[in-house]
Amino acid sequence: MVRILVFLILISFCSCNFKSKQQPENVVPKTNLKFNISNILSSNDSIVGDKIAGNQFSYKFNADSTGHLLKSITVYSEGSKIQEIIANKATYDKKYGLIDWNFDGYKDITVLYNSGSGGCAYWIWNYSQNDGKFYYNDRLSEKLGLEIDPASKYIIFHYRAGWPEERWDTLKYLNNKLKFVKGLYQERWIDSDGNSWVKNTSREFINDEIIQSVDSLIIK
Repeated sequence: MVRILVFLILISFCSCNFKSKQQPENVVPKTNLKFNISNILSSNDSIVGDKIAGNQFSYKFNADSTGHLLKSITVYSEGSKIQEIIANKATYDKKYGLIDWNFDGYKDITVLYNSGSGGCAYWIWNYSQNDGKFYYNDRLSEKLGLEIDPASKYIIFHYRAGWPEERWDTLKYLNNKLKFVKGLYQERWIDSDGNSWVKNTSREFINDEIIQSVDSLIIK
């Protein structure tokens, strides 16, 4: 009788555990919160930004004759030149914009570098409150699948390699440093019986360590 009770308890536990693992939504970023960056990027060579420290900032994007190579960016404050950024970087469709990537309240210079089915990549220069200049962000620049969630203040690296493979890595700025928060790696395949499978490898940073869990299930 004791063995039967133990067996039933184990079945109940495994069943509950399996059901909970079929709910990866707590790890996957909510796509309806994703900032639609394409709506705020402009093809204009000059952009007037927000006021910073009471001064009106504006930006001139200096491209070569083809328009595909950004040679430099001139930054003005109240019409006076305060910085010349040497870029020499390829651009995608001459798309320029201002986005507060590190959520410090100041817009950062953003240039679209690449765009495709795997996501978008950007050249980014962050504004520094210390000296009022812009500095290149090599942590975010040129990274394919870069997205931003201003509601949760998340930076998301979202990459999709077709139907079989997709990845989300969610990070957040803490004490001016970009820290990993959570991630999900999703694999999909069809077995010999025609069943569609999905395998979720979830990671989350808890108490100074990364906790990983893996589960697989038939989706249809």
